[in-house]
Amino acid sequence: MKKVVLSLAAAMTLAAALPAQADTLLGVKVGADAWFTNAKVDGHKSDDTSTSYYASFEHFIPLVPNVMVRYNDINAGNVKFEQSDFTAYYEILDNDLVALDLGVTMSKFAGVKIQQNNSFSDWQPTIYGSAELGIPATPLTVFAQANAGKYDGTRLFDGQAGVKFTLDLIAADLNLRAGYRMMDYDFKKSNTGDVDLDGWFAGVEVDF
Repeated sequence: MKKVVLSLAAAMTLAAALPAQADTLLGVKVGADAWFTNAKVDGHKSDDTSTSYYASFEHFIPLVPNVMVRYNDINAGNVKFEQSDFTAYYEILDNDLVALDLGVTMSKFAGVKIQQNNSFSDWQPTIYGSAELGIPATPLTVFAQANAGKYDGTRLFDGQAGVKFTLDLIAADLNLRAGYRMMDYDFKKSNTGDVDLDGWFAGVEVDF
C-alpha cells in the first residue's frame, strides 16, 4: 500500500506541475447511465438493469483537485449493492483533442448482498484514471475510465469504455453516451470469491 500511495503522490505532483489547457475556468458535468448488467458469482449467472448517476466540478485553482461524485445502484439478481464514489483528480491534459485525468477515489459500499449471504458495508480506496480522444471533424469522442486498487484484502476493478456524441446547445453541451462497463470485485468480507459484472450501458450527460 505504501508503494501505491507514493506512486499516487508522485502522479499528483506531476499533474499539478503540468499546465492543463482548460477550455473554461469553471466546468460542471452531470449525467446518468442505464447499465444492462450481467453478473457471475461462483458460476451462478443473473442479470438486470442497474443505474449510475454522477456529477463533477472542475476549476482553475492551482494544486486543488477537481472533484467528482458518482452513485451506482447495482441490481443484478444475485448481486445487489449501492456504491458511492468520491473522487479527487487533476487534469493532466485538457484540449479539444485529448483529455487525461488522474486521481484517487474513496468508494462507499452499502448493503452488499451476494447470493444468499448476509449483507455488509465497506470503504475502499482506488486509483482513478480517465482519458478522452476526440475524432477530428466529427462530434464523436472515444472515452475510457477506470478505478483499480487492492487494500486490506479487497481487490477492486471498475472500468468502462465507449463513444459519446456531442450536441452543441446554447448554454451547454449535450452528450449522448454508449459503451461497455465491467466490474471485477473480490471483497474480503465475502466468502463468495470474485464478483464479475459486465454489460452494455447507455446514458446522457450535460456539460456546462
